[in-house]
Amino acid sequence: MDIGFRTAGFHQWPILDVLNLLGRLGYDGVEICLEHPDCRPETLTPAGAADLARLCADAGLEVASVSYHADVEEPALRRENTVRALSLVSAFGADVFIMNGRRLEPGAEEGVRTELAELLDALLPRAEADGLRVAIEPEPGLAVGCSAEMKALLDRADNPHLAVNLDVGHAFLTDADVCDSIRLLGPTIAHTHMEGMAAGVHKHLLPGEGDLDLVAVCRTLAEIGYEGYCTIDLFNIADDPADWAASALEAMREVLTEAGL
Repeated sequence: MDIGFRTAGFHQWPILDVLNLLGRLGYDGVEICLEHPDCRPETLTPAGAADLARLCADAGLEVASVSYHADVEEPALRRENTVRALSLVSAFGADVFIMNGRRLEPGAEEGVRTELAELLDALLPRAEADGLRVAIEPEPGLAVGCSAEMKALLDRADNPHLAVNLDVGHAFLTDADVCDSIRLLGPTIAHTHMEGMAAGVHKHLLPGEGDLDLVAVCRTLAEIGYEGYCTIDLFNIADDPADWAASALEAMREVLTEAGL
């Protein structure tokens, strides 16, 4: 399994500096997060995305995925930017677009879920036309909160262009058994986010830290035939993102080695 890193953790760095650092550290790939100030969907064009893809290649990185998690944006802007973001994925040379649902507000749960379903109705035909997969990331408290809810959405949609971005730390918080969830979701897992996680505490840690058994998780991913990226998801690292990224790569390599991968 290849190892990637999300650019969200380097929100305050110029994107070119991020790519060059990740390449020097030895990462295989990168998740381009379109919340980054240099990559906003309102301003980034397909030509600009293709230029960034070339910079990734120059740095020795594959574009593992493209994501847009606009958790703080108002719904109308978020919807517009999500559609714009999907239109940029092919220019990056990627085939996985990662998004999540909005946070569930008390009394508005059905409206938020309906909004997501309508957005997917707009996105999935575009994904099919471009040969992409839209990977929803389940997260506690959001419109799709756990693996069981993700499986139900997949079953309702019955569309091969809808997939899962499995954040294994999130699944550890919401599911009875992460490995069982991996088997449940199987080939619909298009991409993964990796981090350590303590039981009952939603805080992303270095791989191997906390209570989540990442070795067992990675073995189970191999068991179902997953060959995609293990992309490290650390975002509250503004104190020293370069050091965090270096430490995370070493830790993730140790997990994969222990897993025999």
